[in-house]
Amino acid sequence: MNNINKTNFFYSCFLILIIFSLIQGFNCKYNEYNVCKETFENYWSENGFIENLQAIFVLIAIALLIKLKFKLDKLNFVHLFIIIKIFALIYYLGEEISWGQHFFKWDSPKIFQEVNNQKETNLHNISNLFDQLPRALVYFWCAFSVILINLNIFKNKINKNFYLIISPNKKLIYISLLLLILSIPDIIVDILNLHPGHVDEFGKGIPASFFYDFITFNYVRLSELHELIFSFYFLCYSTFIYRIKF
Repeated sequence: MNNINKTNFFYSCFLILIIFSLIQGFNCKYNEYNVCKETFENYWSENGFIENLQAIFVLIAIALLIKLKFKLDKLNFVHLFIIIKIFALIYYLGEEISWGQHFFKWDSPKIFQEVNNQKETNLHNISNLFDQLPRALVYFWCAFSVILINLNIFKNKINKNFYLIISPNKKLIYISLLLLILSIPDIIVDILNLHPGHVDEFGKGIPASFFYDFITFNYVRLSELHELIFSFYFLCYSTFIYRIKF
């Protein structure tokens, strides 16, 4: 199987996973199936299937970039970028798994228990500075970097190596588009404050909430869905850039 067919195969598998996850999330939220409690209880949960899959994707991405780093001889712009990317992904992975606490179940040091709102060993649950800002940067990279760099106004006016480290393969655009499709409705509803909430002042359910949850995909843990796409983007990016001969 050549590289093109491999890419198409993995893209197809990932798209099937996304579609399955959306269907599973919808049915398990709005229909009471025993299979949701028995088989899919930990599908979206902390340290569950989706979160562990993210960690695997990012871990493989880091390994590929480390291999690429040792293939590069000259300490040039590309080499430095790969080193920065490795440390950035290590930080990303470390924060996602609370630096191993999710797996090894240690007690957080006292300082984290006092300042971390989930009492975990990480920085992103301490303040929005460590959470929303890095998340916004990751979102911009995964959603827009490849699309923007391939616009004619940029593509023909930049250094070849700079172009390649942003866009090692144009097929990354498909992941960016998937991310935009699954995130823009929620962003628009949030900015315009359209969601009416789930219960009114009398404690009764608001029918319109179902509509807004449905169009924004908020019947699943949307942040985890986005992070799954982030991690798949990192994996594909690392695979593509590893194949390039700088």
